[in-house]
Amino acid sequence: MNDFRLSRRELIVAGALAAAVPARGAPADESARLDAFFESVFQRDLARDPAAQSALGVMAGTAGWWPDVSQARADENVALVRRDLAELRRFDRAALPAEAQISYDLFAYDGEEAIERHRWRGNHYPVCQMRGPQRDVPQTLINNHPVASVADAERYIARLHAVRPYLAAVVTELLRQEAQGVVPPPFSVPLVVGNCEKLIAGAPFQPGLPDSPILADFRGKLAKLGAGDGEKARLLKAAETGLLDGFGPGFRLLIDHLSRLSCDANCNEGVWRLPDGEAYYAAQLRWNTTLPISPAEVHRIGLEETARLHEEMRAVAKRAGFAGTLPELFAHVRTDDRFYYPDTAPGRAAYLDAMRAKIGAVSARLGELTSHVPGAGVLVKPVEPWLEASAGTAGYFAPSADGSRPGILYVNTRDMRNLPIFELSALSYHEGVPGHHLEKAVTRGLTGLPKFRSFGGYTAFSEGWALYAEQLPIDMGLYDDPWQEFGRLSMELMRAGRLVTDTGVHALRWSRERAVAWLDENTPSNHADNVTAIQRYIVTPGQACAYEMGKLKLVELRDRARTQLGARFDLARFNDRVLGCGPLPLPMLETRIDAWIATGGKA
Repeated sequence: MNDFRLSRRELIVAGALAAAVPARGAPADESARLDAFFESVFQRDLARDPAAQSALGVMAGTAGWWPDVSQARADENVALVRRDLAELRRFDRAALPAEAQISYDLFAYDGEEAIERHRWRGNHYPVCQMRGPQRDVPQTLINNHPVASVADAERYIARLHAVRPYLAAVVTELLRQEAQGVVPPPFSVPLVVGNCEKLIAGAPFQPGLPDSPILADFRGKLAKLGAGDGEKARLLKAAETGLLDGFGPGFRLLIDHLSRLSCDANCNEGVWRLPDGEAYYAAQLRWNTTLPISPAEVHRIGLEETARLHEEMRAVAKRAGFAGTLPELFAHVRTDDRFYYPDTAPGRAAYLDAMRAKIGAVSARLGELTSHVPGAGVLVKPVEPWLEASAGTAGYFAPSADGSRPGILYVNTRDMRNLPIFELSALSYHEGVPGHHLEKAVTRGLTGLPKFRSFGGYTAFSEGWALYAEQLPIDMGLYDDPWQEFGRLSMELMRAGRLVTDTGVHALRWSRERAVAWLDENTPSNHADNVTAIQRYIVTPGQACAYEMGKLKLVELRDRARTQLGARFDLARFNDRVLGCGPLPLPMLETRIDAWIATGGKA
């Protein structure tokens, strides 16, 4: 779930409360003028994106309630980016202090990437099992639309009515893509349709049945509202009308469109089939890894990392008392029931409790790894039933900046065979602490950053950190048996396998079946999980390569610092330096760490 990221422009307005900005006088220096420019762009972009406003807690003035997905709007957005970059170049970068120069460079980086992404907009799958309104609409309503007043409830209802025109516009853009020969891969369509159908199953669409997910959400929020029974009854009836007149017909439009799709020449799922597909994939690798690296180089690194991890797994398994071959080891951990919680309600609850305990244990000793301590907690909860079939294993959503909502770690408990106990430690540390929750909390806590940096991010940085963070508790003794350490290697092996299979499908023209077979042979993940993984990589080309590439860069920088600093090296200070500027493209992070090494590793 949190295994994939939004665009830079989407990210700058995701996940926290946007504060109103007081009017300023004329800035006295170049840095203050630049800050004012960044703030004006952030607020302008926020005003143009109603879904982002909800994510930020802004509940008024959201005309239309859902994003404008039209080609005209996309063209307007990229025109604004070009204008912003022209305005940026009017500032004297040399006159700026170091931190402001970083902001200048990041704003330019993001803008140039947005322009390049616009070029390839037609090759992007806006609706697939990993993204689309079947995810965004319910998650916005459930997670980001509180009902603390009658006015909030009225806005919720207005948003329900607005789903129909929103999804009609989505279908219009899908038809535009289809005319260019770009449609989602055939395996993706039933998964999306299944999500949509679950959203319109139950009351009020099917009277007499339990509430549909959105009606249940509204009813639950309404029950906590301090209003009279008559007012609540009126609002509930209005919400049912909104579901029947807006929400339901909107999703039926999307279902009907997807059900008519024909994949034609795009039945082979690699994006090399798309217009200028090879160049498109090369660009996707650059965007996601933030590195100037070719598909061939990524594939080679993946094979090398796979071989390294296989050797380490053999050694750990030997310590655990297993003496068989690697294929026998993989078969053993796939089939032995002791490695899995029961696929029952108590089994699911026990897994989530164990994850909470893992996060609590490392949180209690976080000072050994960093001076940063998250102010907000992290809530561990299962993925909602309507999303289980297409969701990934787990995902993290950052806390709101005002503290009203903690970080949320979603776990897909649909099939407990996809959640082996031996991977529980690594998954907890990756998604929780010291992984995503720590990284996001540190970024949100940094003072003086422009909002596009506070709420922004780069997949290679964030996922690279989370994968790097999986290994940090080793020296703390928190991998308490060899099988947990095997699980950490298993998790990293999955990320190394992504380098091989993602490039295999999109650059080397592997079939989906060949890619799945490669994972079956080279990783301990079960076949069904591998099918889901490859289907994810197909619709998010290049994204999955960011994890291992980011982690490898962090390890390289840590080892460089340790070698050059010797006895002066301090791991907590290194981690602070990595996190202390917020997310950065990997080349900029390398420059930052090299400068820190040059100071002798001082805080």
